[in-house]
Amino acid sequence: MPNLKDIVRYLDQLLQTATVPEAYATNGLQIEASQDIQSIGFAVDACQQSLQALSDCQLMVVHHGIFWPKISRLTGPVGQLVGRHYAQGVSLYASHLPLDVHPEVGNNAQMIARLGLERGELFAPVGYLCQLDQNREELHTQVEQKIGPARMLPFGPERITRLAVSSGQASVAMVDQAIAAGAQALLTGEAGHPIYHAAQQAGLNILLAGHYQTEIWGVLALEKLLQQEFSVKTRFVDIPTGF
Repeated sequence: MPNLKDIVRYLDQLLQTATVPEAYATNGLQIEASQDIQSIGFAVDACQQSLQALSDCQLMVVHHGIFWPKISRLTGPVGQLVGRHYAQGVSLYASHLPLDVHPEVGNNAQMIARLGLERGELFAPVGYLCQLDQNREELHTQVEQKIGPARMLPFGPERITRLAVSSGQASVAMVDQAIAAGAQALLTGEAGHPIYHAAQQAGLNILLAGHYQTEIWGVLALEKLLQQEFSVKTRFVDIPTGF
């Protein structure tokens, strides 16, 4: 039976957790509630719903953890959720930016592979650029087939030769960074209101495939790896948010 410390050590080394700044969240082991691990549950979000669905597991591995980025008190819903983890004996490991940027199992690398493209240089700050030669509508169709339903803002050239990919939520700054990198399109999860006009003025196509849907791929890749490495039972629980 694998030990929690062995699994955490493996994940920390694989994801290079110590080298990625904790700009938005605390990465790594967040709750130490069980040591002997018979089964591992995977989810995008650490929440009451995912914990309930994976209550028979001794470890949960998620992309979005509980601490954003630090926490000063355990009260209210956060305190209750942490209490349930200890009561049910479910440890929690979270990997936010490390799981976005990883060149193999990361959300962006996995999406690029699903689209049949090759990962290029790093893009702003956890995504990647890739080369292609497709019509804008062809790319939109491919994204919807391989990633999920996507809204397109058709503000750039019809022919796409360079695509910027950044999972989760895009910023206005990414529009300028994509243009500066020579991209005609940006594939991301979601964006705030100002993105619309910024992209239109810059002449950039944007594909919005959903924050949740662009960030399931990393945990799915980790599930396969941990199952092979530690010979444990694993299960992914799909809890889409619609965002």
